[in-house]
Amino acid sequence: MRKASTSEHIWTVLEIIRWGVEYFKAKDIDSPRLTIELMLCSVLGVSRISLYTQFDRPLLRDELDQLRSFVERRVKREPLQYILGEAFFFGLKFSVDRRVLIPRPETEILVDRAIRWCKTYESTELKCLDVGTGSGCIPIAVAHHALNTQWLCIDDDQASLDLAAVNAESHGFSSRIQFRLMNFREEIPGNKFGLITMNPPYIAPTEITNLEDEVKMYEPLRALTDDSDGLHFYRRMADVANDLLSKNGMILVEVGYNQSSSVVELFEDSGFSTSVVADLSGLQRVVCIERR
Repeated sequence: MRKASTSEHIWTVLEIIRWGVEYFKAKDIDSPRLTIELMLCSVLGVSRISLYTQFDRPLLRDELDQLRSFVERRVKREPLQYILGEAFFFGLKFSVDRRVLIPRPETEILVDRAIRWCKTYESTELKCLDVGTGSGCIPIAVAHHALNTQWLCIDDDQASLDLAAVNAESHGFSSRIQFRLMNFREEIPGNKFGLITMNPPYIAPTEITNLEDEVKMYEPLRALTDDSDGLHFYRRMADVANDLLSKNGMILVEVGYNQSSSVVELFEDSGFSTSVVADLSGLQRVVCIERR
């Protein structure tokens, strides 16, 4: 898609889609048709369904310029979610940019477990804590389905908290979700919680080079690695869990593909009972922790 003079060919939606599919295939970009269609939807301000009814629609010069910018960014391996400024998680739309990690489908396993647990206490208002909240996707998704939850969300990065607050407000949860700047490595909230969720940085620095370019080049490093062996935040949680967890409470933590046994051992050595939930790929993904 070259920069065109006013006398050159006028591009329609259908022609752009056909061109984009072939171009992204040649550049080895995942899901080429979905990618170009979502870019077009963003540029034109329409849904994908509406896009299919407007195949003959010509693109204006400023629309082509914006689309060209999107394409150039994507072939440089910038994640599509950052380009569009949004990501879908547990059926909800979240604003995302390079301040925060892009929500992963695997984390929906944790959210599902949290919602199930909260619904066993439907008549009780539950105080909940989310550690390292990032975009706020975990507490917001749970709050959307478990109306009995009130959340405190902590993160050591104010820029992340600012974006999480935008997401909470956009979903109407500003009154139920509070955000606080706090370094969990060194301090903890002073009260106890019925539910604690945590999806911490769990990649060891030595593994960063093995990640896809989209991840290691664009997503915030502080949200990926603990600058240790990947287990630092689990050790910290195991150390302070008795101070944070209420009597019949639950802790849910996401873990890396090879970490579940180590995390289970940490918490069971600290006197807790654990169980593990696998993701759709069969990998042990979420560790559930309760008092014995």
